[in-house]
Amino acid sequence: MKILEQLGIYGWALQDENLMLASLLTGDPLLMIGAHGSAKTHVAYKISAAMNKRFLAYDASKSLFEDVLGFPNVEALKRGVVEYVHSAVTVWDKEFILIDEVNRALPELQSKWMEIIRSRKIMGFPTDVKTCWAAMNPMGGGYTGTQVMDAALIGRFSIFLYPPEALDMEEGDRIKVVQLINGDDAPAMSEWVKQSNSKTIDYGNAIKTGDQIKSLLTKAGSNFIALQKHFLTLGEFLAKFSVLVLKETNNVVKLDGRRLGFMYRNLLAVRAIEIARNGMFKEELSSFSESAKKIMLSSIPIGINEDGGITKDSFFHKVEICLDLLAEYFNDNADLVKTEIIYRLFTCDDLLEKVRILIQEDLTELAKMKAWNDLADSKENIAIIAYIALQVETRRPGTVPNELMEKLSSKITQSSLNTMSSHSLKEDSVEHIEEVEALLEQSTDMGKMIAYSCVTNLTLKSEVTLKDIAQAKEKIAANIEIFEKMMKGEEHGH
Repeated sequence: MKILEQLGIYGWALQDENLMLASLLTGDPLLMIGAHGSAKTHVAYKISAAMNKRFLAYDASKSLFEDVLGFPNVEALKRGVVEYVHSAVTVWDKEFILIDEVNRALPELQSKWMEIIRSRKIMGFPTDVKTCWAAMNPMGGGYTGTQVMDAALIGRFSIFLYPPEALDMEEGDRIKVVQLINGDDAPAMSEWVKQSNSKTIDYGNAIKTGDQIKSLLTKAGSNFIALQKHFLTLGEFLAKFSVLVLKETNNVVKLDGRRLGFMYRNLLAVRAIEIARNGMFKEELSSFSESAKKIMLSSIPIGINEDGGITKDSFFHKVEICLDLLAEYFNDNADLVKTEIIYRLFTCDDLLEKVRILIQEDLTELAKMKAWNDLADSKENIAIIAYIALQVETRRPGTVPNELMEKLSSKITQSSLNTMSSHSLKEDSVEHIEEVEALLEQSTDMGKMIAYSCVTNLTLKSEVTLKDIAQAKEKIAANIEIFEKMMKGEEHGH
């Protein structure tokens, strides 16, 4: 059952409705991005009216800040007290506000809205505002007067929703929208017929829906606290997720602490709403991993200004890949073990560790395919990985995806093997030249390649000691043993 339909708002996906309810639960700000006529203002008005909240929609393209703040009380100033004269349009007593046309506000006024959006204060003074939403048209698309949104202003919003346009809806919902008479529609009809007969959604039913929303949010509040205690590792999960996204988007998408905090609360709040709906309406409870992807994508502001060096569609694709890689966390009772393995696979710089994880660990097909693909497309010399992987594949078919065999084979050339076998060191870079070069003296090609990899890492150090060399020797011996066992099919999986 969709709550918004009871208020005459059609076509919204249930997941979007839950994100909206999550904003009501936490009070974290929500930004709606959509074309004109997509009922952005209307949905805020209907929700606030149903919940009997003191509401006002500000048009940011027209509102002066004196309208929001009020004029200074001259008499109070004479006493050395800063007060503002309240009026019907000042923000002080409002409980729910919508900042409409937020991207049409002049840059100097955008900054003035930030304090209200984030902390519900104005000039440092608290207000009664509990819910703050905003709405905007997409950048471009023929909307004149739109301004580039200040990055700090965008960063104040927790959730980014894209309300559906009529042509995006199913035909049944589109018909309901056409037939709906509500809000400002047909204003003269009340002169000729009773209001209750001319409006599609009557006041009494709207209030019942408001009570339903309040009951749902009360139950969800208890669920939120319980989930917080259950998902004790969620913060750690999001910290790792942010690093994967940074790498996957080539350092374009940087999720700061505030954004990760929003994401943390959104995940818990939406799941709390879903559990409450399951209890109240007997709705089927979807898997958390399924809804988590939508929640996290809706928590990240890319494409608002159509800038940042990455398009919205390509961004969502890259982030979805990261989410799919880590999705099992939400279905594994918040167990971080698999998350840790995936995180190491895609973030470690040690090629031997990467190939060990790929060959030994129990990975999803997506993780294996992406990791092998990334390695095969890498500009690094991955001959060692290709050599070991193909040796293991010979003994244990299925280790390497068939479609990547040719790519990996092309990475192994005679010159790459010779380079690794005859690696030379400059005397001014390493003090203990003979001891280091002795590490390269191995009896097999695989041993030489493993030694080469370890020695390369060793010589990157600013100073190499005998202790470092001894540790490298142990590591080489251990890795040779590990990979020889892998080739024989031993110690496979955990």
